[in-house]
Amino acid sequence: MKAVYGVFLGALLLATAAQAQVYRWVDGNGRTVFSDQPPPQGRKSETVKLRPLPAAAASPASAPASDGGLPQQVKQLNDRIDEHNRKIKQENCSTARTHLAKLESLNQPKATTKAAPQSEATLSAAIAAARDHVRTWCGN
Repeated sequence: MKAVYGVFLGALLLATAAQAQVYRWVDGNGRTVFSDQPPPQGRKSETVKLRPLPAAAASPASAPASDGGLPQQVKQLNDRIDEHNRKIKQENCSTARTHLAKLESLNQPKATTKAAPQSEATLSAAIAAARDHVRTWCGN
């Protein structure tokens, strides 16, 4: 139960750091109460003095970087994400080129067999889609 009060006090101190006063008193059930409002009439209370957090308490992740104001950890994560996306784009480009090459090899005329017109149209549509994928992932 004391942990709940500790958490409450911590939240209250953070939330009311800009407030002038915090009051502490014991309610009718024997529970300690912290509030920025004075206690009800007839309750004895004391004022809690709040100290500002020291500057060193701020985490390094929240300190802005000199390049654009992003915290250093966020910048590092963004760089890792960009590198991962670049690798995925290269893999997708390679896959799209391989797929296009296979489809184009199927489109070569064969001396012994003639494809049905419907399958030729399907193959042409698949080749067009594969070319679009190459343009999307490879940029050409």
